[in-house]
Amino acid sequence: MSIVLAGCGTGKQAEQKGGTSNAKSDSASSKLTTVHVSHQPCLHALPTYMAMKKGWDKEEGLEIDFQFYPSGPPQNEALASNKWEVGAEGTVPAMLAAIRYGAYIIAISNDESETNDLWVRPDSPILKVKGYNPKYPEIYGSPETVKGKTVLLTTASTGHYAVIATLRALGLDEKDVKMVHMEQSQALAAFEAGQGDIVQLWAPYDYIAESKGWVKMSSGLRAGVKIPGAVVASKKAVEENPEKVAKWLKLYMRGIQEMKSNPVESAKLLGEYYKEKGLTLDDNALAKEFSLRPLFNTKEQLALFAKKDGNMSEVEQWMSGLADFFVKQGRITEAEKEQLFKGGYITDKILKMVAAEEEKKK
Repeated sequence: MSIVLAGCGTGKQAEQKGGTSNAKSDSASSKLTTVHVSHQPCLHALPTYMAMKKGWDKEEGLEIDFQFYPSGPPQNEALASNKWEVGAEGTVPAMLAAIRYGAYIIAISNDESETNDLWVRPDSPILKVKGYNPKYPEIYGSPETVKGKTVLLTTASTGHYAVIATLRALGLDEKDVKMVHMEQSQALAAFEAGQGDIVQLWAPYDYIAESKGWVKMSSGLRAGVKIPGAVVASKKAVEENPEKVAKWLKLYMRGIQEMKSNPVESAKLLGEYYKEKGLTLDDNALAKEFSLRPLFNTKEQLALFAKKDGNMSEVEQWMSGLADFFVKQGRITEAEKEQLFKGGYITDKILKMVAAEEEKKK
């Protein structure tokens, strides 16, 4: 398995390849509505990429402006400038986008609890202890072996959440280690060069870590937290043009269903996407993207978003756990947490529009 660094975060659009002539394409494009979509070099970009490759976007009358970012924080910076309307990112940046910019969480891209993880070198003293806390038997390390260590991580991300959860499971917190912010490709390269004692990664970078013989110290799942991926839409898009948002989400959910129904073929397309973005993964790593990251179709998502007896939905419970964590860390306030839930920023409004359209086609 190898990695070649490409121009991450440049906002460069993915190429669209069609079989029609330029004249026909120009004519068709004049009748299409542009939707500005943001993605990362991650599995949750595949539904949009698939829609473009298969021409589903044109069927819905959409022209996708595909914007590429290395992680959630730069995505949110672009959101603040109204550069994109819809997209997928981790639930930590999605939470911050809702609090700071009024963005909406309109669906779940996948469950990435196991693929937001922490890695150490095979000779790390951290590996001498496993199951220090019997509640978390799969976590390596102890307060003595982890305290004072340097952690390379992408801050304000779902991976950061996994780091905090792991430290908590070991009876530690952020002040007990040295945290160094890096984007994922930088963290991978720096750790390989000998920097840091622990590196936080997420898929697909963690498959590369495994191929190098590094050992998974912990993950969100192993530390007892749920880390879903979020599908996000800007405040302006949802409130001014929900129909356009629903058209795109319909494509996205069509892609998720295809990924669930045909994982082998979908993995090949994912490999193509990664290669375009400078990542080359072998078949085993691509297969893990589907085996380790559960996906939810429209019906399943509506169940996850459904409030039962006036209580929080399952998605809200996941987000509440995440928000509580960041309140305790002093990264958001209790008032901001309340704003997240009382403001209705976790919504199934668009999903219900998609479900109604899907029902018509049955």
